[in-house]
Amino acid sequence: MKYLTIMRHAKSSWGQPGLADHDRPLNDRGKRAAPAVATFLHRTYFGGNGSPALLPVPDHLVSSTALRALTTAQVVRETLSLPVENLRLESGLYLAEAERILDLMRAFDESWHHAMIFGHNPGMHDFAEKILARANIPKMPTCAAVIMAFPHEYWGLADWHEAQLIGYITPKSLERRFPELYGNISAGDGDD
Repeated sequence: MKYLTIMRHAKSSWGQPGLADHDRPLNDRGKRAAPAVATFLHRTYFGGNGSPALLPVPDHLVSSTALRALTTAQVVRETLSLPVENLRLESGLYLAEAERILDLMRAFDESWHHAMIFGHNPGMHDFAEKILARANIPKMPTCAAVIMAFPHEYWGLADWHEAQLIGYITPKSLERRFPELYGNISAGDGDD
């Protein structure tokens, strides 16, 4: 079985006129949400802080080259204590459509058991909707993560409508469910 977690980049800043879209950094909301979601994933699913692991820790992280996606991936990498070489940049993920994300996933090294992809909407949401067998993701706001399992041992065999949903995490859902731990992480500049 293979596991895939996809994560949309954390909220980014539009505060620097003239800055290329590719180079937009995280804003304050994104800087709060990325570590919160990473910590939740680590503690809840991957055995962080001594809790039992429900899933294998991701082997590799694959990120869009956009600064907002890369920064989000770096936060997750540091939270999971993964070596720098386990983070791979993929220029083809920048604003990629669902089909491009599937092609990229099919080319993953077969030795990887659990990979994470960091990218952008609308492609990330479309990918989640098309790859899941019997679940729907209502939306993919910034810093949302979708964890899924595939029913076979080879990335190259992955196809639409076959993944099983394991988890769907958003900053707002963490804030509502665990206000004492994650209160105010999604407050800021409106909805996304």
